[in-house]
Amino acid sequence: MPWLPGTRIDSYEIVGPLGDGGMGEVFRVRHLISDRIEAMKVLLSAASSNQEMLDRFTREIRVLAALNHPNIAALHTAFRHENQLVMIMEYVDGLDLRRILPQGISLDQAVAYTRQVLAALDYAHSQHVIHRDIKPSNIMLTSTGQVKLLDFGIALATPDPRLTVAGTVVGSMHYIPPEQIYGEQPDERADLYAMGVTLYEMITGKLPIEGANYPQVIANHLQHPPVPPHQVNPRVPEPISLVTMKALDKDKRNRWQSAREFLAALNLAYPDPSTHPHGAFVTATPHVAAGTPVTPHVAQPAQHASGTGSKYQPEQLSEISHKLANYVGPIASVLVKRASSSSNNLRELCDQVAAEIESDDARQKFLASVRGQLRSSGLL
Repeated sequence: MPWLPGTRIDSYEIVGPLGDGGMGEVFRVRHLISDRIEAMKVLLSAASSNQEMLDRFTREIRVLAALNHPNIAALHTAFRHENQLVMIMEYVDGLDLRRILPQGISLDQAVAYTRQVLAALDYAHSQHVIHRDIKPSNIMLTSTGQVKLLDFGIALATPDPRLTVAGTVVGSMHYIPPEQIYGEQPDERADLYAMGVTLYEMITGKLPIEGANYPQVIANHLQHPPVPPHQVNPRVPEPISLVTMKALDKDKRNRWQSAREFLAALNLAYPDPSTHPHGAFVTATPHVAAGTPVTPHVAQPAQHASGTGSKYQPEQLSEISHKLANYVGPIASVLVKRASSSSNNLRELCDQVAAEIESDDARQKFLASVRGQLRSSGLL
């Protein structure tokens, strides 16, 4: 069946798509009784016939059902609908770290996000759950800066031979530790390595290990130590650099041995964020996929936030957000709010947010639609 806006699934109504992945599609849904907005993840029909995918999706449900932490997106319920597995999860209104990194972030933001992920990992590891896929796209950030860790689809709670495929490396290539490439069973230190890669990326704008193709990436993972962050970006304090490099040690015995130990070292290296005013400098060099226009953004001090977007009428921003949501989903309001602080007029604002739409055809449809609506409403 088509999963279109307005479709009712059990006690939920689909509002619109949020994204998709290898195992399933994710939708924004509204509970028909409570009116609460939630996220619905549906196992793809093709994946439903694949026993391994079905096992992983079921594992994600069971793992999440056992976890309760403010920095982990919560599972609300799960059920079958027309022979398809469905998960209802906490809806996180925000952006994932992968989409924020190209804009550049401040050092205190990078440290704050890392602290929250480590807190989530400390809890998950205490429950004998290893995430196995820590990376920026699985770290969601709300408008208040709260981290929500997503996607426990390949999390490991207890060994399960059905999920071990000969010759397969589970996880995202740039974030997996050397021992996992060798085929060792990952433990908590694999998550800490991946968090080290993510922290490195936040404070330098680069991946610690790169390559033109997978074989090169694998070879570099195994043979070449990364350049310390403070040598890549002189604005990174050396204590933070040292903490990051220990997380990236190729020998897991020399890494931080627990998320709590990693967190304690990070707190010692960066004890007082007030000595580095929020937004005073950006440590991540903007890095953008070819052909993707991005407006650089530096977080401003809190005392200036009240004036952001004051040159626009709320009705104008609401209309643009409503139109944009048809193409990018619920992050539309965040994108419009951000663009309102850096654009000079409505036309420029529309052009900026349109750049977030991947398809050229869809981008032009959005621009024509939003400008026409604003004109007819007397807002342009």
